[in-house]
Amino acid sequence: MLAEAHPDPWTDPRIVKAGLLDTAGLLDDAAAELRALGTVRAREELCEVLIRQGRPAEAIAVHPTAAEQRAARPEPVPVPVDENGYSLEPPF
Repeated sequence: MLAEAHPDPWTDPRIVKAGLLDTAGLLDDAAAELRALGTVRAREELCEVLIRQGRPAEAIAVHPTAAEQRAARPEPVPVPVDENGYSLEPPF
């Protein structure tokens, strides 16, 4: 879903804007916003909007490939641990 109650703080504000447009039923405006952004995440979201608009052929055409999706995922950052395997990061 595009709009979340508590969006990820690293989410591009334009994706959040497109989510709000989508929630408001302004699917054409949401699609335009996502097309302009053009990132892998935006293309995934655009695919959903196009499906809701009843445009499956366009949705398939804009959806990123599995390789693009894998490449766009950030690498997990290892958490430092002590000799007993406990995290050295504070819990809060």
